[in-house]
Amino acid sequence: MTAPLLLLALHLAGSDPDTTLHLPRRGSVEISSRLRDVTVKIGTTDVVTVRGARADLEGGTLSIDTDDGRRGPPTHAGPIEVTVPAWARMDVSSVAGNLTFIGTPEKLTAETVNGFIKVTGGTGEIELNAVAGNVSVTDFRGTRLTIDATGGSVTVTNATGEVTIDNVNGGIVLHGMRTTKVTAETINGGIEYEGVLAPAGTYEFSSQNDNVTFIVPGDVSARMRITTMNGELRSPQIPATTNGIRDVVTGNTAKDKGKNKDKGDGERTFTATFGGGAARVTVDVFNGDVVVKRKP
Repeated sequence: MTAPLLLLALHLAGSDPDTTLHLPRRGSVEISSRLRDVTVKIGTTDVVTVRGARADLEGGTLSIDTDDGRRGPPTHAGPIEVTVPAWARMDVSSVAGNLTFIGTPEKLTAETVNGFIKVTGGTGEIELNAVAGNVSVTDFRGTRLTIDATGGSVTVTNATGEVTIDNVNGGIVLHGMRTTKVTAETINGGIEYEGVLAPAGTYEFSSQNDNVTFIVPGDVSARMRITTMNGELRSPQIPATTNGIRDVVTGNTAKDKGKNKDKGDGERTFTATFGGGAARVTVDVFNGDVVVKRKP
């Protein structure tokens, strides 16, 4: 029996078979789930393996049907496990399921509403969207990582490439970064960046209601253009020269830091230069400080 007839027979029998098939070169994989978790791994061949769901290959697109409650009780309660080629394009969406990626294909778009997204490893281009769940990415070695979050935290650890993060009601933590271009924005959360500020790099950070904190080597070379309404620059461990506003570099504690703040009520913009000022950094804070610490 040929593979399409086998899939049809199993579908009519009401079961979700384990499926193994060859994906055409430059093909894509689409997964849509409402309730179930999805785990994706990267294989070493052109073969796609699907466990726990039905798969239908039409042209160069493999569609995976989870059948998780749209037409009655789900046929499987467990997770869906998929192995795809490294060169594939992939689109994964879920309403209430968690998405886990062990490695990523060449191009990945993943979205969940009430679940988390976890990525370990990965190359190529990744776009992640989460509404009410956390997003964590570790050891990304691709060209571009884009994260859009609404109600959870975002954590990126040991990443390279171009990183863009937009959050609304959660914090952003970036550790072990070796990137040359970062854009990170949040409204109701803080930002912590630990890693290298590359001499040729450009970095943009924005937080409305919390601090933006840098943990960098003591010999960092960066020029920070800082705009703030109700905050200040605190860099007690690494010296900086400033212009544009007086008495903004302090080592004060929280209880007396107001002594060195500018008393104007308007928006203030100034520049702080660390070392030779090689990296270009832009920081916008409203109700928070810019804190620079020396990496241990």
